[in-house]
Amino acid sequence: MTMLKIMAYSLAAMLFCSPALAENSAYQIELMVFSQAMPTTEVFEQTTSEISWPSGLTELSAYNKPDAATLDNSYAAIAKDSAYRPIMHVAWVQPKAAGELSAPVHIQDPDGKLNGYLQIQQGQGLQLAVDLELTASSGDGSVIYRLNEKRAIKLNDVYYLDHPKFGVVVKVSPL
Repeated sequence: MTMLKIMAYSLAAMLFCSPALAENSAYQIELMVFSQAMPTTEVFEQTTSEISWPSGLTELSAYNKPDAATLDNSYAAIAKDSAYRPIMHVAWVQPKAAGELSAPVHIQDPDGKLNGYLQIQQGQGLQLAVDLELTASSGDGSVIYRLNEKRAIKLNDVYYLDHPKFGVVVKVSPL
């Protein structure tokens, strides 16, 4: 076999196994949300939603579920720890957007206490935008805790988004 053929096969293998090519089809997105009772001196006074809802919001139910989720063991461990209360664990397959922004996905738990969206942005790198609100009862009625964050991410890495009252774990993988 000539050196030129070896180089061609190596290049083809790198191209067909690369995450860049996988990004052209779809992502598997996995999301865990849980409440936590972390000590804080922060005062939470939000009583109405402050989410600026993006256009093109898509319901989570519109997406296929993946064959397997990778954070099942983590969710089970959180469920066993009395410091946390699991709210939801979902995974879906989302096609890559034609442009830079994927369709924002509406995230809501069955009780409606958790509400918001998650969106992937592609450009120079991959970015994750999460805007979630968790409504909790208080002595004076209800208060809303908001986690609004945008951060650069890498495929297959697990990210923890923190708020004193609830946490979010997200993993985005290529398909």
